Amino acid sequence: MDNTVRTAVLSEIRCIMERFENFVSNKLVKDELNTAMDANSLPHAIIIEGDEGTGKKTLAKIIAEYCVCSSDKTRPCGICKNCIKAKSLAHPDIKIVDAKEDSRLINVASIREIRSDAYIVPNEAERKAYLILNCDKMLIQAQNAFLKVFEEPPQNVIFVLTCKSATSLLETIRSRARVLSLYPADENEAIEVVQERLPDADKSDVINAVIKCDGNIGKSIDFLTNGSGTEEQLIAEQIAQSILLPKKFELLKCSAKLSSDRAFADRVLSKLYEILAEAVKITAGANSNSIAAKPLADRLTRKRLFELMNKVSEARYRIERNINMNLFGAWFCSEMRL
Repeated sequence: MDNTVRTAVLSEIRCIMERFENFVSNKLVKDELNTAMDANSLPHAIIIEGDEGTGKKTLAKIIAEYCVCSSDKTRPCGICKNCIKAKSLAHPDIKIVDAKEDSRLINVASIREIRSDAYIVPNEAERKAYLILNCDKMLIQAQNAFLKVFEEPPQNVIFVLTCKSATSLLETIRSRARVLSLYPADENEAIEVVQERLPDADKSDVINAVIKCDGNIGKSIDFLTNGSGTEEQLIAEQIAQSILLPKKFELLKCSAKLSSDRAFADRVLSKLYEILAEAVKITAGANSNSIAAKPLADRLTRKRLFELMNKVSEARYRIERNINMNLFGAWFCSEMRL
């Protein structure tokens, strides 16, 4: 390799490291975005799909910073006034809607508001970025309202949507966006990153957490810091297994565990939705580390898996609408039966 080529390669590596400093793994995604950023040719709409903890929100924020950065060199530079405002979530040309805690935030009214605002020129930067986080909770009516701005996108706007699986969105939306799929890091990389972010954690505990969480950095950190999600995951996997059983007793028994606490039930259903989404990916030929998803993918059709995902979404919506939790378990069991 001559010096000119070596210099170019090192420059590209350095550029990627600067742009994606806080986003690890997923080299193919970083390479694709790096090329598009260098050419100033990011698509007007990007869907970032992946399990919770794989860095969807981190990557979405990097793209937003790129959109508003005022540097004439590598963007985002991280040091200009626009980048500083973006990092502190205070830039007027970056709008964030996150439905993680409340799916009602992404309703028809909020989408229409975004749609109207998108056609107004930016306040300070050359472009505006709209981050729609956890958009797999978006109802069909809201998706249809959102589709209109996708069909006639403003030139100075980029939409970034994050979700567990792009299949939860209308095909007409997916076809008008670039879908980027994120996956957990390999174990060695995940161990290194988790240890770096939790320097006081015992090395053996870090290794154990990374193995339990299949290399998912976010989940590994969550597991080490507060152990959250373990019981919810276990019950979600039990429900997934019981769906396949010929008799409804096991499913009814698992569903009864959802009746005690509304917030706990919602977290379990969120985990169950993830398992079903992984099963859909497997039926499409994708690789998955989810042990709970494989039996579902082997025995259920994609159509049935989508039906179950919709039923889980409906169940979460009913929880938000204050359904009687004493009756919820039995209702949920009857809905999920084959």
